[in-house]
Amino acid sequence: MKRRTFLKGLGIGAVGVALGTYDYSRLLTKENQANPASEMPQATAAEMIYREIPHTGQKVSVISLGIGSLHEASEREMTQIVDYALGRGINLMDMIMPTSAPAEAIARGMKSRRKDIVAQFHIGSYANMAGVTDRTRDLARTRAAFEHELSVYGSGDNDIGMIHYVDEAEDFDAVLNNGLLDYAVRLKENGTIRYIGFSSHSVDISRRFLDTGLMDVFMFSLNPAYDFENTSEGLRVAQDRAQLYAEAEKRGVAITVMKCYGGGRLLSAESSPFGQAMTTSECVQYCLDWPAVVSCVAGVKSMEEMQASLAYLAATPGERDYGKILHRDVAVTEGVCIYCNHCLPCPVGINIGDVNKYHDLAKTGDVLAREHYFALSRLASDCNECGDCEPRCPFHVKVRDRMKEIAVFMGK
Repeated sequence: MKRRTFLKGLGIGAVGVALGTYDYSRLLTKENQANPASEMPQATAAEMIYREIPHTGQKVSVISLGIGSLHEASEREMTQIVDYALGRGINLMDMIMPTSAPAEAIARGMKSRRKDIVAQFHIGSYANMAGVTDRTRDLARTRAAFEHELSVYGSGDNDIGMIHYVDEAEDFDAVLNNGLLDYAVRLKENGTIRYIGFSSHSVDISRRFLDTGLMDVFMFSLNPAYDFENTSEGLRVAQDRAQLYAEAEKRGVAITVMKCYGGGRLLSAESSPFGQAMTTSECVQYCLDWPAVVSCVAGVKSMEEMQASLAYLAATPGERDYGKILHRDVAVTEGVCIYCNHCLPCPVGINIGDVNKYHDLAKTGDVLAREHYFALSRLASDCNECGDCEPRCPFHVKVRDRMKEIAVFMGK
């Protein structure tokens, strides 16, 4: 699906139509399209497609490898998966994982091609005494953890230093004021890393990072379940998210996508909020059609899952076409949260969309989702059952019941 058709289908792309104060029609001009994947030469099974991080000359593979679930494979399988992915042309790896145990096996798979790999290291995470990954804003602990990662994986010429998981204003202020961002800047200045980035699930926080003028790239959760909202005319993409992607392109900041399959929810009709399954190729194409997106990080735990993500390269245009999700007649399943947060504000300050999102990801086996959940300022257990949120939900989610369910499952 070409971007012109894509944006028009979302109700934001007709020539001359603007959302808010930002004119999206400029994205439809040929000179401003950021290499939509649907217009690239179709790849054979052996060919990777690459996109450039703006203003750098550095090209990264449109499919990249996230190592966050590799701990579920054996050590031998981990090394094989990494070696296979790199052999198929993947050159971008996201290095965050819930436990440090697999590090040596993963490093073995990287070793022979380390100079060709763009490693996306997370600054502000560390492994505690039990080897479990946690977020930190302590500068000394951050520095020690980052230096340890370099000792295990080696350093490259084109690595990314990514401020780890910032979703709330208080945490953003801490990163800016406690020396952590300054540390990342120094790493770039001395050549330890080549690019500075951040990871976030928040539109507002992402905008704040972009406003610093220091960012080269950021990792953001992007897929139809996160992007869409319901209207009287059917599904439409949320304006604030569309504007963020366009603003990133305007500023020359690249996006690497996390959760392109929604933690696997979108691949099953039973768990998808749309009531029908998407394929991995459809999910990847959806992400790549957005402005600024350069790569989709595939978090895999088996060779079969790695091959399923790489199947995009040989997929036909029809196999990549995600238009069924955009059709006006397709509606989100009644009673299913798609994290749009139309239910807010919550009187006690719960971010209901994020609480639901991290719960749903945790149920798919995403270990890091629990870390993100417990980093929220208010949890499901803080719900006082006032019910203010429920009349505002366009999908008639029983939010109070949902908060009870989540509190039990998450343990708080």
